[in-house]
Amino acid sequence: MYCSRCGTEVQDTAKFCPSCGLDLAATTPLAAIRDPSDDTEVGVVKNALKEEYEIVQELGRGGMAIVYKARERQLERDVAIKVLPFSLAFDAEFVERFQREARTAAKLEHPNIIPIYRVGRSGRVIYFVMKFLRGESLSEKLDKHGALSPEEIGKILIQTAGALGYAHRNGIVHRDIKPDNIMFDESGHAILTDFGIAKAATGTRLTGTGMSIGTPHYMSPEQARAQPLDGRSDIYSLGVVAYQCLAGVVPFDGEDSFSIGYKHIMEDLPEPPLKTVAQRSLFQVIRRMLAKAPEERFQKAEDLAAALEGKGSVVRPGPAIPVATERAPMAVPPPPPPVNTATLPREMTDTPTTPIPRAMRPSAASAERKREKKRSGVLVGMLLLLLLGGGGAGGYWYFFLDAQWPLPLPFLAQGSAEQPSSVGSAVGPGDSAGGQVDSLPLAAIDTIAAVGEDSAAPGAERAAVSDTPVTELPNTGTLVLRGVPRGAQVQVNGESVEGDSLELDAGSHKIEVQRTGYEKYEETIQLPRGQVHILSIRMTPVAEPQPPATPPVNICAQEPPRSQEYFQVGNCYDRPPSPTSVPYIFPPAGYQGELLPVNLLVKVSVNGNAIQTLRARRQEADPQLQIAAMRFTQDSLRFQPALRGDAPIEAWVRVTVQFRRR
Repeated sequence: MYCSRCGTEVQDTAKFCPSCGLDLAATTPLAAIRDPSDDTEVGVVKNALKEEYEIVQELGRGGMAIVYKARERQLERDVAIKVLPFSLAFDAEFVERFQREARTAAKLEHPNIIPIYRVGRSGRVIYFVMKFLRGESLSEKLDKHGALSPEEIGKILIQTAGALGYAHRNGIVHRDIKPDNIMFDESGHAILTDFGIAKAATGTRLTGTGMSIGTPHYMSPEQARAQPLDGRSDIYSLGVVAYQCLAGVVPFDGEDSFSIGYKHIMEDLPEPPLKTVAQRSLFQVIRRMLAKAPEERFQKAEDLAAALEGKGSVVRPGPAIPVATERAPMAVPPPPPPVNTATLPREMTDTPTTPIPRAMRPSAASAERKREKKRSGVLVGMLLLLLLGGGGAGGYWYFFLDAQWPLPLPFLAQGSAEQPSSVGSAVGPGDSAGGQVDSLPLAAIDTIAAVGEDSAAPGAERAAVSDTPVTELPNTGTLVLRGVPRGAQVQVNGESVEGDSLELDAGSHKIEVQRTGYEKYEETIQLPRGQVHILSIRMTPVAEPQPPATPPVNICAQEPPRSQEYFQVGNCYDRPPSPTSVPYIFPPAGYQGELLPVNLLVKVSVNGNAIQTLRARRQEADPQLQIAAMRFTQDSLRFQPALRGDAPIEAWVRVTVQFRRR
């Protein structure tokens, strides 16, 4: 069947048109919107342009245009002619925008942007003429290979970023970056096509009927939300293309354009299998290109190119290119409220931001506030109950028993004559060095439990509510241990005990605590009769022996160099060695294979001769070429020696030998 909008042939199982993005599930596709054998349409084009162009064949069609290969009669050259589909030619506003944007794109003169020769109209045929590229498109390359090498992807991205940067500086945003719009010329250079054409479809009458501006798989989140676009949207779309080149699949896919746009807005970027260092390094750049928020991406295409070329990436916040607001074809839910990213941790510069924690749902937040109010009410009620109870008890004591008020507190002051406190030198987790040991009468236990465990902390003041004479106290006391590490062995007077509350005879007791990895803890206490003795313990970890310090590696003495720092000027030399001539040579006689460059490591003497020549790792060239390159470097190539200060020194240098045929 065929797409009812652009006429592209689609599979019966397709959910949306691969060319124009039309949601086929929401429309009624035509089983035969046109008869492929019917040449009425191409006949109209041939007749309208016959004076200047000879239509050779149809190359393809998409949502915005039909492309023909033609022969320009006057200049006798092959050209490509894009013709506006007749189904869109009825809308005067769209036609005017189409021609205006085509003229704007024709002003772009860049080696990686396809040249537009002419924009015109002849009867029903609205067209523009551009250079005919004999190479394949990136989509065709991906269909053949599935995925590309990081080196090839980097080359494509650098060239495409250069084209985008030039266009953005001239106020033009592409809006439809995808593999179909990246072509290759005869020399293998990436050429960006269809500049400014997507913007022509932002008219209200066409977009209101479901015209897709951009392809769903490659839309930026702001494009899916129908927000204003600038050059950073193109950087996101190019990031999707780069992801597809690296992984062989697009990052987000779905049953329809709505689900794909939703994933672009809401879902985290999936990480594909990355086997090599080059793939992982490239993915860090792609991750930043695909940041959900435009301000987290590369702010300019030039920054992207600089990162790929190893010059670092610099975020230059500034005013974005002003572009009119567009309407997207899908009704995507609005984004969550913005999060203050200044308070969030950030990763390395080229890494996109860490996932932002989602805000608490309103229902959860409301329930939490209710629980807080409930707890507050309970605490206030308990406080009032204690105050009222205390006042009632005080009144009964004072008026009916004619007793003293307030009550005497004989145990309030530590170290008083009435009740001295015992102070030990124990050290336990959570306490200050030289922690304290406190004693309380058994009659005060209920008061401690009512006030809370924190009130029984070492050093805190306590009040006893009993004036029981000491002579009536039992001959035992309670030892409470605090801060004993899990798994520790506790001994009292040489016998192992368990638990943190021990009932012991009054008198002197030796406490020992042992645990692997800690120094042994020992303390002797005096346990008074009828009292609670709280002992806080802090055990000191045993210092682990430190391994001997590894002597620093002398990178300049390594043969051959094993570190990139060796080749940085200022580390091992002030001026590196350099060949005195360009290392180009002819291949061995009779060699018919691919002429790949050979990378070598060469040690240069103080006289400028090659002392030693080694092949660099990961060579792809044929062994015959490698041997020929090494012989040429060893026997024929001369160098300027390295300098440290003003004196020549022996040093290593990386040399790439290129081959060319005779």
